[in-house]
Amino acid sequence: MNKKRQELIKKISDLISDGEIISEGKLPTERELAAMLGTSRPLLREALIALEALGLIDIRDRQGIFLAEDDSGELRKALGQVHIWPMEILSQVMEIRQLLDPPATALAALRRKDRDLAKMDECISMLEKIHKDEDPLEAPLGAYWNTVLHSTIFKSTGNTLLARIYESLLEMSEKGITAMRMDVLDSAAPDRTGRILEQHRKLVAAIRDRDVERARDASRVHLRFTIDTLVELSRVTPLSNFFASRMDPVLE
Repeated sequence: MNKKRQELIKKISDLISDGEIISEGKLPTERELAAMLGTSRPLLREALIALEALGLIDIRDRQGIFLAEDDSGELRKALGQVHIWPMEILSQVMEIRQLLDPPATALAALRRKDRDLAKMDECISMLEKIHKDEDPLEAPLGAYWNTVLHSTIFKSTGNTLLARIYESLLEMSEKGITAMRMDVLDSAAPDRTGRILEQHRKLVAAIRDRDVERARDASRVHLRFTIDTLVELSRVTPLSNFFASRMDPVLE
């Protein structure tokens, strides 16, 4: 499956780069693409998610699939680059997450519904599959399902405004997380993705059990590990790591 997905991603990117399937900045429908490429829609969807996570296409609900780059000739250049957000932006995003994540996760433990848990379970299953594959090219998919999981946790709070604010934050940090997975987590240190996966499991388990304090603590542990890693990789400034500074009491 891994190899098929990689080949499909390359095939789609080649077709886009050659301008063969682009019409006014838009790609054919999912159904048309699947028929054109002789592949299943589930496999095609995974390939499209990977391309969207890399910032190459834009999948819009009920509107279609659009090329993210204004110039399709830039696609190959984009494919060869790791998208890394400037340190200042990602640092500020992670500061806000440290203030929001733990209390919001605790609130989710109080208010979550069965449908929220079902979505979280789907995310965990996908992340487990991606980790088992041990393929560096799975980084965009890993970042995608990581984003879906944390967005679902915030939606579980029942606070629509909070969930929307958080989605914007995750969109800003997703490329940085993708780059981190590409550079280190998935390829050079798969044990780190294993630790993150276990942290995600504990997060969901605490929310499932409606254990407010355990959920808050699980969020803090996961967030601290993530930020420590980003600091180590020079993606985030050490001053933004509240857990390792005098700001830590603010998070209590």
